[in-house]
Amino acid sequence: MRNSPKFELMLPVGDKDMFYAAVKNGANAVYLGAPRWNARGRSLDFSFDDLREMIRYARIRRVRTFLAMNILVFEDEIDALTEYIENLAALEPDAIIVQDVGLMRLFQSIAPEMEIHASTQMTIASAEGVEMAKRLGCTRAVLARELSLEDIRKIAGRKSLELEVFVHGALCVSFSGQCLTSENIGGRSANRGQCAQSCRLPYQMIVDGKKQNSYGKNYLFSPRDLSALDDMDELKSIGIKAFKVEGRLKSPEYVAAVTRAFREKIDCGNVRPELREPLEVLFSRGLGPGWLHGVDQQNLVNGFFSNHHGQFLGNVKRVDHKHVFVEGNHHLEAGDGILFENPGEENSVGGRLFAHQSVNGSTRMEFGNAFDLRRIQTGMSAFRNDSPAIEKRLGKTFANRENERQFPIRIRLCGQFGKPLTLELQDDEGNTAQAQSEGLLERAQNPRDNVEALQKELSALSGTAYFAESIRIEIPSDAFILNKEIRHLRKEAVEALDRKRLHSQPPKASADDGKSLLSHARCAHQSAPQSRAQITVLIRRPQQLHDLAGKDIDRVILDLDWGVDCQKPMELARSFGFQVGIATIRVLKEGETRNLKKIVEFKPDFILVRNPGALLYLQSSGIPLEGDYSLNISNVLSAEWFLEQGLRSLHPSLDLNAKGTERLLENFGGSHFELSVFLHLPAFYMEHCLYAAHLTEAIRFPYCKQACAKHHIDIVDHKGARHSLVPDAECRNTLYLEQPQSALNLVSLFAKRGVYRFRLEMLEESSSETADKIRLYTEAIRGRLPFDTAAKLIGAEEKYGIAQGQLFHTDVWQNRKKA
Repeated sequence: MRNSPKFELMLPVGDKDMFYAAVKNGANAVYLGAPRWNARGRSLDFSFDDLREMIRYARIRRVRTFLAMNILVFEDEIDALTEYIENLAALEPDAIIVQDVGLMRLFQSIAPEMEIHASTQMTIASAEGVEMAKRLGCTRAVLARELSLEDIRKIAGRKSLELEVFVHGALCVSFSGQCLTSENIGGRSANRGQCAQSCRLPYQMIVDGKKQNSYGKNYLFSPRDLSALDDMDELKSIGIKAFKVEGRLKSPEYVAAVTRAFREKIDCGNVRPELREPLEVLFSRGLGPGWLHGVDQQNLVNGFFSNHHGQFLGNVKRVDHKHVFVEGNHHLEAGDGILFENPGEENSVGGRLFAHQSVNGSTRMEFGNAFDLRRIQTGMSAFRNDSPAIEKRLGKTFANRENERQFPIRIRLCGQFGKPLTLELQDDEGNTAQAQSEGLLERAQNPRDNVEALQKELSALSGTAYFAESIRIEIPSDAFILNKEIRHLRKEAVEALDRKRLHSQPPKASADDGKSLLSHARCAHQSAPQSRAQITVLIRRPQQLHDLAGKDIDRVILDLDWGVDCQKPMELARSFGFQVGIATIRVLKEGETRNLKKIVEFKPDFILVRNPGALLYLQSSGIPLEGDYSLNISNVLSAEWFLEQGLRSLHPSLDLNAKGTERLLENFGGSHFELSVFLHLPAFYMEHCLYAAHLTEAIRFPYCKQACAKHHIDIVDHKGARHSLVPDAECRNTLYLEQPQSALNLVSLFAKRGVYRFRLEMLEESSSETADKIRLYTEAIRGRLPFDTAAKLIGAEEKYGIAQGQLFHTDVWQNRKKA
């Protein structure tokens, strides 16, 4: 199979069948999870021997292999990774896909020749973010899926690295790397490969205190699946060379189907209908362009379901005693799974198709005797969500030995009497391999023309990476040659050519260099503890400032709602004697530096930086910069790098529990960190705006007329807990847990580790509630009120009680890998 060398089509691999489905159907690259350390905790873990075998097989066939280590690494784990990385490098993968900044540095120290790709988990959504990935030594950046084609075009125009874009598969409603829903609601961190799929659950919406009728659209956070098949030409014209498909938990047939469709699109420009069809049938929540065509709040999320429904056929027109009639003429096959349901209602009915026929613009469907036609109602939606026939055809594309991905070779068999027989193979890259017989060529006692038999034996390359483009036989016509001798020579020559194509050169790798890097990071930044605690209050509403005069705090951070001017709140806070900082938003998308410019113009005393792209932009501002938890700092190497980039203080990742946080503070020095002792934990952080989607008919701002400024949405989850939905300056929504986390009883522990900076984050508290909380926390932190007394008083005041949150999780890592 030949395909375009200019573009890379990359497929997911969760097991060996998926691997062969990708390679044999035309993938240019595959990505697999590095054992244990990858973002698909429910997938199969390959052994190192498995990986070595697949990497070898793929490289011979000119398919690149990337290993994903796209999770955060905690401080108490990172030492063990030095030996692991050395062993991983010996496998010779083509690249490693990484999320954790510290892990990137560790790779570069141990195996500097290895290629590193910045994972989409790094939330790279701007040229500034790409540049930061370059500074980290990455050669490629995987862009955030929330970007439009125009955003991608602008980034590509300013690019400093090769760019990779997702073109098919499931979409997360939250920015990858910034979703803490699974962690905070279920104790399973998405940044650790344990996503609980919280976005696929039903939720209830409360608007201005009243239950909202969702008309069956209860799956508020479950996007349709992405398919950019019809946008490939534009992506190619933009200059994108690497196209990625999501789905390491999908089936091999799914991988085969997606590979075939996108391979044909890339190489030929068009896709036959029979290749498009399986994309929906095998797995689909409804296919769409995602964010590629820009924000579309009305169509991103279907709302009626969150699971696989397949190909939508149409609505039921009528039902008789034996048949169901569905609008439209459809290409179906006996045995297909057909699903019927009313949108938003729990009345799904499914069955296997026995027979079908087109009748007057409708498709007449017949099912087995056990199928209860009385449950089918006129108007129901009909979906084709399974097809054994399609799966069987796709299975043959990778299960059959004859369907091997092959490359042309020129074959030459030569020899003279009294000398060894020589078989020479040469591929289309000029690689040459030879094999010689052990015995000498002899004259046949009964000569016969055996050229045809020799050609047949030499061209028997089934199961190899090659096919015979030409065969030259240069031996005497009366030579005596056994077929088994030719088979032996062919086998030896193919193996020799395989070795030439592998060109194995394991990169230099030293675990000791990684250990030295870790040792230096742990020694270089220890500092003497401060005698007085610094207390900072983050506010999200200007009125929360009003009763803070005279409060025993040091600083205020402004993290204000959409459209709120910071100037007057800054002046008021400074009049109270507080230093004032301003927080950036969580993600910097292409073209959004205007907000950062405005922050600089306000001249705050410091800026709370929430993403690497903003850090790059603000480095030359002359204003002190501090890092927030969204930077995902979870080990000493990531902490050191962000300090080196100009941050004067850091906040640990919210994926760390108390034990993990303590270990980080102990090894790096707590004086570099600020800890939040009171906050409403963030869950989803998303481009999708429920205010526009459900309170208006607008697809995006400004057509929504700022519904978020006039209304407030609360979300009730499947456990009955209530959470607050807050918009930011770029119309993105953050879902905050209504029940706040208090770490007051950990203050003494953290203080012993050198921490003297403590933060309180307000959400929707009134001015008086804010003042009361600050009074209790400051009294305790300053040592004027026992911690246990303060904790009781704080718990009594909270409307929804106090949560222990992620700091108190003891099971943040559970190995759910399949054997």
